[in-house]
Amino acid sequence: MSSETVGVGHAAEPSALAGLDLSGTVTNLSRVRAKNRARLANSDLTRAFLEAGLALTDQAFTGSREAEGARQILSYVSRPRIVARAQADCPDLAPTEAKFRDRWAGQQDFLDDFVSYALVSRSVPLESAIDRWAEDLAAADGDVAGVVRRIADESVELFLDLPSYRLQLLTVTSAAADTVLAGAAAALYAALGEAWHGLLERFLGSRGLRLRPGLTAEQVAALIQAVGEGAGLRLLAGIGYRAHDGEGPGALLASALLGLLLGAIDDGGGLSLDDAVDARFGR
Repeated sequence: MSSETVGVGHAAEPSALAGLDLSGTVTNLSRVRAKNRARLANSDLTRAFLEAGLALTDQAFTGSREAEGARQILSYVSRPRIVARAQADCPDLAPTEAKFRDRWAGQQDFLDDFVSYALVSRSVPLESAIDRWAEDLAAADGDVAGVVRRIADESVELFLDLPSYRLQLLTVTSAAADTVLAGAAAALYAALGEAWHGLLERFLGSRGLRLRPGLTAEQVAALIQAVGEGAGLRLLAGIGYRAHDGEGPGALLASALLGLLLGAIDDGGGLSLDDAVDARFGR
C-alpha cells in the first residue's frame, strides 16, 4: 500500500469532508487528464495538505503567535508552513515540498483550491446541523421558542468552532477583487441558503402556516442566515451579548430569530409586513 492510501494522520482529527468527492472542489491540480485530476484531488495526501491549511487558519485567527502572519491575506498558508503542518499531523503520508509542488504548480493554484475546500468544509457540517434542526422544529410541540433558543446556542458554538468561518469572513471582504474568491463565496451562500430555506419550509408546512404577503421563503431564509452570521461576528470580535443567568451563548441570536419569525409569519390577517407595521404603530 502506498503512503498516499494510508488514512489521514493519527494526530489530526477526522475531517467532516473525509468521504466527500473533492474533484469538483479541488480543480487546480497539475494534471492534464480530468480522470487523473479527480484521483489526485481525492488522495489522502492532497486532503492532508488542505487540512493543514485549515489547521493554520485556526491557529492564525485564535490569538496565537502565528496571528501576526494573518495580517497579510492568506500569507499564513505558505508552502513551507503547509508542508510542515502536514508532516506534523500526517507523518504516515510522508508529506514533502516535492509532493506539494507535484500537485500545485504555483502557490496561487493551491490558494484557489484551499479557499474552495475551506468554504465547503464550513458548509457541510452546517448543512447537516440545519437538517437536524429542521427535524427538531417540525417535531416541536408547545415549546417552539425553547427549540429556537437551543438551535441558536448550537449555531453560535458551531460558528466559533469552525476555523473556516473566520476564513469565510476574510473571503467575503476580498471577493469583489477576486473572481475565484467570489465564486467560492457564492457557492457557499447558495448551499447554506438552500438549507435554511428547506428548514423554513418544513417548519411552516408542519404547522400549516404561511408567510406574510410580499415575503418569500428565500428572503426570510437569507435574513436568518444574515442574523446568524452577524451574531457570530460579534462574538468573534469579543463584543458579544452578555447573557443573563441561565441563558446560553446564542441568547441574543435566539431573540432576533424569534422576532423575525413572529413578524414574517402571517397571523391570519393577511397583512403585508408594511401594512402590519402601519396597523400596529400608526396613529
